[in-house]
Amino acid sequence: MEKNYSYIDLSLAYFQKKAKIYKDGGYKKAVSLKRNIDDYENHLFTFLIDINFCLLPVYLWVIEFLLILTGLIPPRMFDILFYIMFVLLFITSVILLPVITSRTHGVTFGGEIMGIRIVNRQNRIVNGFQLILRQAIGMGIPLMLFGYLFKTWGILGWWLINGIASLISPNQQTIMDIVLGLHLVYESETHIRFEPESQEKNEEEICPVDLHIRSNYSDDGYYDVEEIFKQAKELGLDTISITDHNCARQNAAAFRFADLYKIQYIPGVELDAQYGDIRVRVLGYYIDWEHEIFDALERASLKREKENSLLRVKKFEEFSGVSIDVDSLIQNSRFQTITATDITNMVFNNERVRSLSFVKKYIDSTNSTSEAMKQFKYHIFGKGGPCYIKGNYPRLEDVIKSIHISGGICVLASWHMDYIDDETIQQMIDKGIDGIECFSPCVQQETISSLLKIARENKLLITCGSDYHGPTKQDRKLGVTHCPEKGVQLVRILTKHAN
Repeated sequence: MEKNYSYIDLSLAYFQKKAKIYKDGGYKKAVSLKRNIDDYENHLFTFLIDINFCLLPVYLWVIEFLLILTGLIPPRMFDILFYIMFVLLFITSVILLPVITSRTHGVTFGGEIMGIRIVNRQNRIVNGFQLILRQAIGMGIPLMLFGYLFKTWGILGWWLINGIASLISPNQQTIMDIVLGLHLVYESETHIRFEPESQEKNEEEICPVDLHIRSNYSDDGYYDVEEIFKQAKELGLDTISITDHNCARQNAAAFRFADLYKIQYIPGVELDAQYGDIRVRVLGYYIDWEHEIFDALERASLKREKENSLLRVKKFEEFSGVSIDVDSLIQNSRFQTITATDITNMVFNNERVRSLSFVKKYIDSTNSTSEAMKQFKYHIFGKGGPCYIKGNYPRLEDVIKSIHISGGICVLASWHMDYIDDETIQQMIDKGIDGIECFSPCVQQETISSLLKIARENKLLITCGSDYHGPTKQDRKLGVTHCPEKGVQLVRILTKHAN
């Protein structure tokens, strides 16, 4: 039975989806407002649209006043209508605008039209309380208070002061933006559609080919090789590749189980690579997994991660003043490494550390422990954070060469492709990429379309994969690659070469 949704339900769903896209990576493409004519005009139009929403009761009162002058409304109604207008003005400017801005995660009426969002210093989504403060104290309350005390001149004076602040601040910040550490950014264009439920379910359909799977040979994989083949058989998959992270040793076992479970298997690996300032991942297929190059790459990866672990611990101890039991954490790690997740779990599982101010603020400002941990991990260990570690990964050209030396095919993984522009992708292709992982649950539909276009223009191989990790990443499901039936035929151009 088809559900009927109200306009409010659809609007909230739209802004929640838009905020999720922004939160999941759109913030990396956000552009702060600068001090130039175009940005000043867009900021002004955003403000005018928002203030006109607040002043709707005043406009209604003007109409009522004119009706009083014409005799259509009795003069004795003047005072009553005025006070009603004042109450409605309070509701629109002090309550409705702040609450709506909070529910839309920083997008006002004017912001939606002009493509502008209110964000924090790191271009990330702002919590609802800050947005309410920004709109109520920065716009609604001054409108009411100064209008009541000083009439029109008071309101214009407040707007003038904020206008001057916007003109002289680096990113056109108002007074409340400066106080709260906020600013305005242009969002990247997003196309949001609401599909019928039957079509949404199609996204969960199982694809018979899955060429991007991690086993427990990876640091964040869960299932062993045989368990993956069991699950693939139960789901009806006919072709798979286990592409572990910087490790090719799983392929020996995979070939044995491929014969046992009657599933076509393509030997694979997933390698970290660096192209300029961008970290990418390259999938290698049809590789000679016994080639010495993969043993060297795995040893280099383990060495790099151990060094990063110790540096991460050192930075965190210097930042927090909290001592970390390195031996205990390493003993519980299969790969003898300490990740940002390990430290975050340690922090939130220790009552004394949880009570420290630099941790408690995340607990107090979020609705759940899991969300607090997510925010803590991002702000402390993410790019730009006090404990961020920039890995020293092999050059893309060297990774491509390594895969080709082993007789393999280089495919650019979909990982982080939402945040890399087409021109950069083309530059990477020119380095020797043979194919692109176009179909994946890890990227938006717009990115899938863009990758397909690039692959066709360059006559590249097209692959699909779920990036299945097991329970460690519950949003990834084996066989769910978002590859349509027509797309499978394109993927089989690569798989038909398997022996």
